[in-house]
Amino acid sequence: MKNDRTVMFYFPDVKHANSLRIIQDPTSQIRGFYFTKSRLNDVESLEYANNHAVYFLFSDSDESSVYVGQSVNGINRIKSHLREKDFWQFGILFVTDNNSFDKLSIDYLEYYFIQAFSRTQYSLENRDMRTVEPNVNVFNQSTLNSFASHIQFLLEALGVSFRVSIPTEIAVNDEVEVFEAKSPYEASILLADGKFVLQANSIIYAPSEHTKDWSDGGTFYNRNLRRYEQLIDSNKAVKLDEGSAKLIDDVEFNSPSMPAELCSGRAQNGWMFWNGLNEKRNKEK
Repeated sequence: MKNDRTVMFYFPDVKHANSLRIIQDPTSQIRGFYFTKSRLNDVESLEYANNHAVYFLFSDSDESSVYVGQSVNGINRIKSHLREKDFWQFGILFVTDNNSFDKLSIDYLEYYFIQAFSRTQYSLENRDMRTVEPNVNVFNQSTLNSFASHIQFLLEALGVSFRVSIPTEIAVNDEVEVFEAKSPYEASILLADGKFVLQANSIIYAPSEHTKDWSDGGTFYNRNLRRYEQLIDSNKAVKLDEGSAKLIDDVEFNSPSMPAELCSGRAQNGWMFWNGLNEKRNKEK
């Protein structure tokens, strides 16, 4: 059965093709703008970039995270995030070239993708998790779901994965190394495809209260509390008591430090927190 598709890429600046590009399916009016943070101002001058939009701000530092938003004036809304949110490195904005997205459309798409990303390995940066579905009739919902499916395909084409969890066969593969947390913590990670996978049944903790008073102005406390609560709210972890929870799903990270902090409630050097991990790194140098 044939299962292929064509997309077009346009590069406004061929000297910096990796930091600014436009993607569109030739059969659709939905257009996507991929840009790094440093190229944000360049997007504003591109055709249709100020139409009604749904957008995504991504981080791929310690942990892959995403913020899902909507805008009635396209790229202009994202400028405020330069001041309000410093976590992201690149963004993707979607509009229609005939501006057929209305307020209801982008409201529904924002809801749809918050729910979609909450089931993936991405950490959501949204404070409002949009748990109530916008009220749309069956005719509009069919059209909006079609829009959402198309945008999800374009996101995949740009390298954004909607993979829900680590395949079970990775966890049971004898060649995969598992690293236990240092005592007294009850947690383990494994390495898979260059990712650090915090395993189900690991115990995680809310950040210690004293970290609120650190010289970082509460950044560590707020970031880790938000991640701890997100894991519970997305049903990837179940609460044990007011300050701890148990993972019921594997959770993927880009470095060992964030899972170490979650499993201890304190700042940690992840390479030292997981028994044997630093030794493995030194051997591979």
